[in-house]
Amino acid sequence: MSGEPGDGATTRENALQDETQGQPTLLIDAHVHLHDCFSPDAFLDHAHRNFERAGRRYGWESDLPVLMFTESAGANWFGRLTSTALGEGGQPVPRLGAWSIEATPEPDALLARGGTRRLLLIAGRQVVAREGLEVLLLGTRSNVPDGRPIREVLAEGERLGALRVVPWGAGKWLFSRGRLLSALVAAARPGDGFFLGDGSGRPFFWTTPRHFAQAEGRGIRVLPGTDPLPFPGQVSRAGSYGFRLEAAVDLGRPAQGIKAALRDPASRITPFGSPERLVPFVRHQIAMQRLKRRRGSA
Repeated sequence: MSGEPGDGATTRENALQDETQGQPTLLIDAHVHLHDCFSPDAFLDHAHRNFERAGRRYGWESDLPVLMFTESAGANWFGRLTSTALGEGGQPVPRLGAWSIEATPEPDALLARGGTRRLLLIAGRQVVAREGLEVLLLGTRSNVPDGRPIREVLAEGERLGALRVVPWGAGKWLFSRGRLLSALVAAARPGDGFFLGDGSGRPFFWTTPRHFAQAEGRGIRVLPGTDPLPFPGQVSRAGSYGFRLEAAVDLGRPAQGIKAALRDPASRITPFGSPERLVPFVRHQIAMQRLKRRRGSA
């Protein structure tokens, strides 16, 4: 099932458009990890519930919530979900509960359906550049290896047609990396697919990074997302921090449509969700340092 005409692509396209009447309201989490320690059905349940909660809180309807995957080196949950949707070999996904996974006309987009609930899943990668900054490549399944200079990673992401996002991380935007990021923002142009990323792990007491103001002053958007950590308790995070996209989106090609809308300076995004509290932030930072040490020793 390649998605070419004649193999059901047109039917899938029409179904997605027909089920979402008019222009959909899209609530998007732009930094999503489905970690191995998560139960996939619980992950999808929590994500949909969080999007619904955000919609009620702000008075929005969410016709089609969106999870934008950002998979690290060695992770391929989106590929496994695709194999499940197509009934292929490989590694199908167990423990989906009430959820089923359906192909769309694009290889970079899947539809998760649980009864009347729907979630649009968009492929993406997370790359650690040589300088220690991370880059999210949204809307591609192509692997880009870690350890390359960040300008090369960004150029490769542009070649692949992906949105390129440099996400916030505790301590990662300081000193020489902070100066490098300022230079990248200064060189970027509105509409060229370069963004900064905010995360739910940024604590409420942390000063808003100056790079956000620098980016917004140049018309460069900041895309929020949850960035769940690889701990079982984080399975409930996805969908709790993100943004509402107000734009014309072609759901016949959902990944391309969302990427085009986010590149369009005329579209509007409105963030939702709350930053992390002090105690969870400290606890998670300590746990992550321990995890990195264990992985390093292994």
